[in-house]
Amino acid sequence: MAEFRNRIDNRHSGIRVRDTDRVDACALLDAARAEGELTEAEHAQRSEAAMRANTFGDLDKLLRDLQIPRNLADAPVVRPDRRAPSRKWQAAAALIVVAALIGALGGCVSRAAAPGASLPDPTTGPGLAAFIQAYRDHYGDTVVDEVSLYPGYVLVERASGADSERIRYDRKGFSAYTSSSRSTDAVALDLAELDVPALARLMAGAGETVGAPGHRISHITIEHEKDEDAVVRIYVEDTRNGGYLEVSPAGEPLTVYPSHD
Repeated sequence: MAEFRNRIDNRHSGIRVRDTDRVDACALLDAARAEGELTEAEHAQRSEAAMRANTFGDLDKLLRDLQIPRNLADAPVVRPDRRAPSRKWQAAAALIVVAALIGALGGCVSRAAAPGASLPDPTTGPGLAAFIQAYRDHYGDTVVDEVSLYPGYVLVERASGADSERIRYDRKGFSAYTSSSRSTDAVALDLAELDVPALARLMAGAGETVGAPGHRISHITIEHEKDEDAVVRIYVEDTRNGGYLEVSPAGEPLTVYPSHD
């Protein structure tokens, strides 16, 4: 494994990272845990911080004391000379990049929400996994009518007898805030059927996919409409004209609606 600490260059630390750089950092943290360099708690804490990083300097602080796997030795996250401001990609090319990330985020999704770690952003892979686990722990199942995930909280519609209960989930936990008669068109879906690692890879590359690199996800909706297949919609924040993509619960890309200048 190559050493990283000698490669740090402060001249490049202020460059903003892309979602793919955060994924590379998570893969590096996974390798460090597997090699015994990090404990479970350290891995969880650093993984959450990596998914929230804004600049390469933020990632450098998390990685500077670790050995680097040879397959990541040339990645911008450990090679300051390869860092450059993000440029807009075409949606089709971005999907190819996202597909190339298979397996890179698995450890971050499965281990970032270790006991004692704060809830990650629900619009990231670790946050989605943490929310599903918290929902299962609280309600004893993972069945919902609809879910909307935002960076700081989650809104849920859940059947309660003949009624539909609306619930908010944030760092304080679950709280029901209203209820009404359940729509006859409502179709329940099971969050346990989501392929979280596959969705996490698409979420990590969502900005590039819709042609708005550097923009965060504004929100994600998961719903199953009557006479339609269940669908996950990932919306990218953009002050001009944001795009979004539709994917299946299994993480299969369905439709891309690009962002426009």
